[in-house]
Amino acid sequence: MKKIFLLLMAMTVFVSAFGVQVGTARADGGSLIIYSDGLFVWGKGIVFIFDATGYRNKDLKDASIYVGSDFYDLFCWVLKEEGKIVCNAQGGLTQFAGQTGIIYLGGQIFYVIIPARSDAPDGSEVPTCSEGEVLGAYYEVDFGFGYDGPYFVPGDTLEEADLQAESWYGQSPFRRISGLVCDQPPS
Repeated sequence: MKKIFLLLMAMTVFVSAFGVQVGTARADGGSLIIYSDGLFVWGKGIVFIFDATGYRNKDLKDASIYVGSDFYDLFCWVLKEEGKIVCNAQGGLTQFAGQTGIIYLGGQIFYVIIPARSDAPDGSEVPTCSEGEVLGAYYEVDFGFGYDGPYFVPGDTLEEADLQAESWYGQSPFRRISGLVCDQPPS
């Protein structure tokens, strides 16, 4: 009896795992949503931009992003004239800068890199760091297997962080992926 039950359970799991069909959601016009860019915008937070036509705002009301083992709401709207969908992620997601997030939008799934907070638009505003944090920037480094990171490099200015990154990673290709931010110093 136990063997029959285990066999039925295994078959149920197999059928449920492979028997479900997954399709892409399309708007009335049949347009797919295509991920375009993600960036930090002062006064807005993290913004994700998609190319799509034929969608309405009500098609996007259940959008969310999964990052850091939790779901966060996305507030999305359609820019019909530009053929774009713009989504705003609020709630301090910059703490996940450089990590991969999964966006659920219009019945589709997108894998995105969470952008880091950038410098102020006029360049005059320097972030104020909490106790135990220092100024610096995030970098990705290619150690021979593709770019990996993010790695935090301290520096009071972007130029100082770039020089420090050059001394640390000079033998490997690297690129800065953020503006001046606060984080824990590397140990």
